[in-house]
Amino acid sequence: MERLFRMAKLFLRRILSKFSAKPAQTHDLGDFWALYNKGAYKEAYAVLHDAIIERPQSLNNGNLCILLAGLELQANDDVRKAQELLDRAHEVGYTGTGYYYHVHGGVMLETGNYQEAVHDLERSVAIEQSVDNLSMLAQALSMSGDKRAMTVWKQVLEKDPNNCLAHIGIGFEDAKTGDRGKALLMAKRAENLACSAHDLSEIGRLYYEVDEFQSAINVYLDAERRGYEPKGRLYAAIAACCFALGDNKTGQKYAERAVRSNPEDNWVKEVWQMSEELRREKQ
Repeated sequence: MERLFRMAKLFLRRILSKFSAKPAQTHDLGDFWALYNKGAYKEAYAVLHDAIIERPQSLNNGNLCILLAGLELQANDDVRKAQELLDRAHEVGYTGTGYYYHVHGGVMLETGNYQEAVHDLERSVAIEQSVDNLSMLAQALSMSGDKRAMTVWKQVLEKDPNNCLAHIGIGFEDAKTGDRGKALLMAKRAENLACSAHDLSEIGRLYYEVDEFQSAINVYLDAERRGYEPKGRLYAAIAACCFALGDNKTGQKYAERAVRSNPEDNWVKEVWQMSEELRREKQ
């Protein structure tokens, strides 16, 4: 969901420029931008949310509701709240149609409704063929098993040759066709382009997909150093790689960390079950 924030930026400036704040609130929004621009999305969300809670009438602005829905996904991973805000936008009306479909497509991806996500994101691309819209569409196509994903990822690279996520996406499509060599090439190129912990976590997933487990661990650990959240999913991924390498002791250590960090996460539960089965086998 990181790209939701990139997509939101121009939309956000346009909406907030019409948000007639009092002096104190203007200061708060300045704090918001300082946090937003350095990638502290949870903290930025909290500042904006507090400013808006003081002005409940703001929820009569459909565009602002769409913006908050996108922030709910990125900052809090709260799909239910995001959908509620999108429903509110429908009730009161909005003008940001392209961004609405972008955010709603993100909600559909998070809930596993891939075909509906594709439908929404195709609409957002029809309105604006931006890198962020195309990237979200490519992701939705890939997750729904649609071979058009490769074509769309290549469109992203045409617009932005140094796009890390496009390299990763193409790598996953190569892996699906069994072309491990090309997938590895894209993973290594992506490593040279990675600029965030999220990028690194996705590269780790690609390495895992092509059975390069030690390479996956290396980039996952780099993602941890850069502050990746949620920690539980990251630790679970490292544990799964360790188990694949036969290093059950280290794997169980990371599985335990994963459970302590995010005990309700399904991926964490799956890896923890794997850890327990290996432990029983050893006994």
